[in-house]
Amino acid sequence: MIRPATIRRGVTSVPGFVEEYGVAGGLRRWAGIVYHRATGEVSGRSVFSEPWDVCVILDACRADELERLSGSYDWLGPVGRFPSLASCTWNWVPETVAATPASTLRETEYVAANPFPEELTEPGTFAAVDPVYAYAWDDDRGTVLPRAVTDAAIRRWREGPPERLVVHYVQPHVPFLTEDASALGEENFSHDAESVRDAWDRVTAGELDRAVAVDRYRRTLETVLADVDLLLSSIDADRVVVTADHGEAFGESGLYGHPQGIDLPCLTRVPWVETSAADDGRYDPAERDRDAVEADATDEATTDAETRSRLRALGYRE
Repeated sequence: MIRPATIRRGVTSVPGFVEEYGVAGGLRRWAGIVYHRATGEVSGRSVFSEPWDVCVILDACRADELERLSGSYDWLGPVGRFPSLASCTWNWVPETVAATPASTLRETEYVAANPFPEELTEPGTFAAVDPVYAYAWDDDRGTVLPRAVTDAAIRRWREGPPERLVVHYVQPHVPFLTEDASALGEENFSHDAESVRDAWDRVTAGELDRAVAVDRYRRTLETVLADVDLLLSSIDADRVVVTADHGEAFGESGLYGHPQGIDLPCLTRVPWVETSAADDGRYDPAERDRDAVEADATDEATTDAETRSRLRALGYRE
C-alpha cells in the first residue's frame, strides 16, 4: 500500500531532482525512489547470522554481475543470494550492528576502505578497525585501491588471526578504476554534503551512456576480484564468504547507483559465495606508514576534516 505521507514528502523534492538530473532523468529517479519507499521497506539479515572466519565485502556488487564471472577463479563457483539489510552502506553498517550480538562484534576486526565502520559506530563496537582509507588514500585515483585493502587484511591475519575478520573493499563502487580522480574528486566523499556528480548521476542526467558506465563497473569488478584472489592465496581460513553490503541499480525503476531505503532485488539481494583460503607463502604485503596516521589522530579537527572529505568522494546522495 502506498503511504500518502511519503507521496506528499516526495512531491516537494521534485524541483531538486529536475534541477540535478534534467526533466526526464530527474522525474524517472524521483518516481522510482518515491514509489519504492512508499510501498515497502528493506528487510534482510546480518552477515553475522552465517558462520565464517573471513567476510569479504565488495561494495556495491550486483549478484548477477559477480555471477557473470563465475568460474574465473577456482574459488568463484556458484553465486548464491543473500538478503541485505540496506541498499546503501551508511544504512548497512548501523543496521548490521543493530542486528548482531555485541559480543560477536567485539570479537571481529574490520579492515575498512571507507570511514563508515568508524563514523557510524560507537568506539569499541569492533575488536579493532583498520582505517585503510586514512593511510592509503590514492589522490590520483580519488579512492582506496584494492591492493591497499588486501595488504592490510593479510598483515592483520598473519599477525594473529582474529575470531572474525571483515575485509571491506570500495570496489566496484564509484569512482570506477578506469576513471581518474577528476571523475569524482576527493571533495565528493560524503553522504551528508553537496557532491560532484559520479558516473551514475551523469547517466541519469543523460550526460554519460549507460553502456559505458556498466562497462567501467564491470572492469572495476574484475580488478578487485584479482585482489580477492590474492587475499585468498595469502591467508589460511577454513570459512570465507564473499558478499556485498548492497548492490547497484543499472536503470531498474529509473534508478542508477544505490539510493537509500530502496528494496529492489538488484540492490538488496546481494551475492553470496562460500569458499576457503590457503596461504601459499608467495606474497608479502607492502608495509604502510601508519605511524604518521596515528600521530595525526591527536589532531581531532584535522582528522575529522579529512574523514568528511573522503566520505564525500563516495558520492552518497539521493
